[in-house]
Amino acid sequence: MADIEFTNTEYGKNYVRLLHIRRLGGKRHDIRELEVSPSLTLASKKDYLLGDNSDIIATDTQKNTVYALAKTKGVTTPEKFGLDLCAHFLSSFSHVTRAKVSVTMAPWRRINVDGKDHAHAFIMTQDAVRFCHVEQARNGTPVVH
Repeated sequence: MADIEFTNTEYGKNYVRLLHIRRLGGKRHDIRELEVSPSLTLASKKDYLLGDNSDIIATDTQKNTVYALAKTKGVTTPEKFGLDLCAHFLSSFSHVTRAKVSVTMAPWRRINVDGKDHAHAFIMTQDAVRFCHVEQARNGTPVVH
């Protein structure tokens, strides 16, 4: 077999959509919509060379991890959520050498009813979309762009 150079072997799940609801007590809620794209790089290249994908972390597993971490840790900012996801993938899977996560967060605003903001009825607004890109290599310092 000829020498092969792999320049980029990352893979992931694009555009995981998540609606995160924070219950603030009583009837007041806060809603944020996120679009999350995790991407992983593995230590092994056996999936390319031998067709052995036993080390692959399925894209549905990546998607479900996004949902599970949002539920257990919550979502305060896109940067913090991206950092949480990178840390999780690197600490949970010893064969992941790099984790990258892109997060876009769009706020929802309360619907105005009879001059008052409704306690739990919302409409999406694109007034202030926040986004970030977080990456971290194993044993490296996380970088937030």
